[in-house]
Amino acid sequence: MTGWSCLVTGAGGFLGQRIVRLLVEEKELKEIRVLDKAFRPELREEFKQAVGCMQIIKHKSNDLTCVHTELQNKTKLTVLEGDILDEPFLKRACQDVSVVIHTSCIIDVFGVTHRESIMNVNVKGTVAWGGDKASWLNEVQKEGKRSHSIEHLLSSGPSAFADHY
Repeated sequence: MTGWSCLVTGAGGFLGQRIVRLLVEEKELKEIRVLDKAFRPELREEFKQAVGCMQIIKHKSNDLTCVHTELQNKTKLTVLEGDILDEPFLKRACQDVSVVIHTSCIIDVFGVTHRESIMNVNVKGTVAWGGDKASWLNEVQKEGKRSHSIEHLLSSGPSAFADHY
């Protein structure tokens, strides 16, 4: 796929960070969009250093914070901070994206997060992909895929690798 673009949800998490590091190596990629509720300043700096950026442009519009980074191989890195349950935000994030790698989830080891929050993000904000037929758990993603021509949508989380630790 030449000239493709990729959105990684949950890019500030364990799995998302590693996926972004691998995507940076893709020569055919024109843009990487990294999305999370919030990014630690150290992680922003790590992304910047990992991609060997030439310039960074920051701007904020509505509730969408973006950082555009031009990579040495001319791939653009865009940092998006926002909620995957926010329909207008998600539609803007998916615009002109050909691949979505969805890793957003809430992991609550200590039981301090409300169950409703966990269910909203982990179920309503998640898409289950089944071969050539998508099984949509969220109308936002269903509409997003239909209206934004997303070619591929991959969904995973750390539990997929739990037996390998």
